[in-house]
Amino acid sequence: MRKIILLFLIISHNTFADTIDHYMDIANNIPQMEIKADQQSQAWARSARTILTLTSESITETLSLLNETASQQGSPLFCLPSGVQLNAGQVNDIIQQTYRSIPSQQSDKNKLSVSQVALMGIKKQYPCPQHQVTNANNQTLPTNPWGNING
Repeated sequence: MRKIILLFLIISHNTFADTIDHYMDIANNIPQMEIKADQQSQAWARSARTILTLTSESITETLSLLNETASQQGSPLFCLPSGVQLNAGQVNDIIQQTYRSIPSQQSDKNKLSVSQVALMGIKKQYPCPQHQVTNANNQTLPTNPWGNING
């Protein structure tokens, strides 16, 4: 029971991964905590990895379902190669790589949600061929209604 309470306190106090700066703070602190020999640091590192895994799994499932719905309407958000399926580990890596590659000012990119960064990275890594449509004024329009949102 004591371990469960300790785990809950650690998670609720130190691991809020709602914005990308919190997510990256957790991700960057895991290696430091794993090196420490004390049990509390080790427990924190395990809990933090679990939080990042659960966050990545949730985002992966949500984006996959959203992309499936968008694809059925003819406007996929991203296009996975045949036989490729996203998993939480890939998405976690994509989130961290994308965060590190965002060129905007630090304060601006830290305001993004983890899901926004994940979507930006997945769209960049798995882009869809651009099918273009012209309107009545012969202006070229993207077929993806979300194509310009954060990436």
